[in-house]
Amino acid sequence: MDRKGLQSLVGEKEKSTVERIKESVKSEESLSDIHGITDVKENLMSALDKASFISRQGYTPLLLLIGPSGSGKTEIINSLVRGYKKYSISKDIFTLCIEGKKCKYNENPYNLYRSVLPLKELNNGSDNAMNNKRPELCYQCESNLEKIIKNGEIEQSKIELEKVFPKSSTVEFGDSFLLPSFINVIMNSNRSILTISADKSKIEEINPKVFQLLNNIYDNNFSDNSGNKVPLDSLIIMHSNESFMELNEDRKRESRPLLERIIRVDVRRNLSYSEEIKVAKESNIPIEKAVPNFLEYISKLNVLSRLTFEDLHGKENEFIDNTLELLDFYDSNRLKELERKTTESMSNFLGDLLPGYTPYTSEIDSEKSKYLKDAARLFIFDSKNQSAYKSGWTAGISPRAISSILDLNSSSDKLTKYLSFSDVVDYFNKNEEKISEQIRQPIKEYIDSVVTNDVKFEISSALLSFYFGEHFNDYTETITRYVNSIISINQGKDFRDTNEYLSEASRYFDLDVLKNQIDSFKSKVVPLNIVNYQTKFDELLHFLVSSKGEFIKTEKKYDNFIGGNEVDKSSELYSYIKNFLKEKRGYFDESIEDAFRIYKERRLFNDK
Repeated sequence: MDRKGLQSLVGEKEKSTVERIKESVKSEESLSDIHGITDVKENLMSALDKASFISRQGYTPLLLLIGPSGSGKTEIINSLVRGYKKYSISKDIFTLCIEGKKCKYNENPYNLYRSVLPLKELNNGSDNAMNNKRPELCYQCESNLEKIIKNGEIEQSKIELEKVFPKSSTVEFGDSFLLPSFINVIMNSNRSILTISADKSKIEEINPKVFQLLNNIYDNNFSDNSGNKVPLDSLIIMHSNESFMELNEDRKRESRPLLERIIRVDVRRNLSYSEEIKVAKESNIPIEKAVPNFLEYISKLNVLSRLTFEDLHGKENEFIDNTLELLDFYDSNRLKELERKTTESMSNFLGDLLPGYTPYTSEIDSEKSKYLKDAARLFIFDSKNQSAYKSGWTAGISPRAISSILDLNSSSDKLTKYLSFSDVVDYFNKNEEKISEQIRQPIKEYIDSVVTNDVKFEISSALLSFYFGEHFNDYTETITRYVNSIISINQGKDFRDTNEYLSEASRYFDLDVLKNQIDSFKSKVVPLNIVNYQTKFDELLHFLVSSKGEFIKTEKKYDNFIGGNEVDKSSELYSYIKNFLKEKRGYFDESIEDAFRIYKERRLFNDK
């Protein structure tokens, strides 16, 4: 065990546990493995700053992480604990060891100076002492200290500092705080983190003495079973998904001193699937290869699992698509980009889409964001309490549940599995119980249709590439410019078919149908990004080949290949498409066969 002499502290700056925890975060030992909630981490650092100030006054800070189930509260705390333990291995964290007897509470050795020795002996006139409030020395250390005092002088050679490796404890919020065993929890977590879970507690039924006990802990006025004061130097982190701060009037009176001292940190869910994709990608999931859009499917499933049955039941896919789009932009720094691109036609679309919603009509720039935020809030927040999440946001699959894809069909330590479309089904089934029973079928049908359309797009794109040959990109890019000229008339972009590609493309694409759809703005057919934004090549191509065959003129070979219940493997198209999917789209062999099955059956979820 590493030891130091007492004199080694002279001239060193005293650090509280909270300050060391802050250092572990700044050194990226803590929270570096938490992704997708940057604002929450920033709020947590601000809370730790406040907690540090409180600890320097001689008190024990109390943090409260509050948010819906699955928002990552427990993971944040676990990351703090893991990081702090890792940090403490390489840092000098000592406690008192008097005449060979280590302090049972792992107290901060500066307590000896602050409670017994003159301050000048510690800091030579500098202001290094942490607390203004002078805590009592641990009764055991005080007793041992008396034995080495001779003629009023302390034999400092018999006082050593012993290195400690802080532990942490977890306890449920409740009457168990009043039991004698609670002292062991406190002892174990001193100089570290004590986690208090309030998720399963009935706060209204808690004994008032519990609130008083926590007040005593805050005041550093906590005693053991024998009435001896325990010198605390810890961070207390509570977490709850209930209205911990909203008690009835009687309880408010009883708990007000405690509630006023708690530092609250709100932890939200990820509201957008793009954030969930980021979480998955930044988690360094050890997958050799995944089918295109796999993470998008899983992430959309996660977000949809938190919506209510009323939000999704009986709704068209276009409704759900645009709900996801709203949520995605509402909860990301790209909201301003969306505001910049919005038009009155989108507002009219939302007006039809959202019951009770008034379409945007103002030309004032400051109003352009308001209707989008209001529209998104209709899905996310309670209509009566605009600061409270709808019940749908307190259930569903956790954003971090995406890590469970690692355990789909593999028990090996090193995952080498490829993830195909069928694994989306496995993931859904694995997490089915976490989703409200009413909402499972709408989600299943939506994900099924999304995957099916994507597969249809990939194979149809391969077919078009086969038939159109080297001019495939020329035709579709020309159509893109043509569509942009219809949409962006006010930008004065004239369309000129100098190479006559549009005329050639009309042999394969029904351009009149496309133009009519755009002109009449049939929202159920033409997606918002085509109607409102400058159309991109990939977006338009996906739209053309995925719109129930309305825009593509097919040939006999094409019809023969897609007809029937099985893919014609003798067709020259079969080998061409396999190579196209593999070389140009990144499919692997198993996923190609999976894609053909979905293409023929027109569904992902196949009854086994």
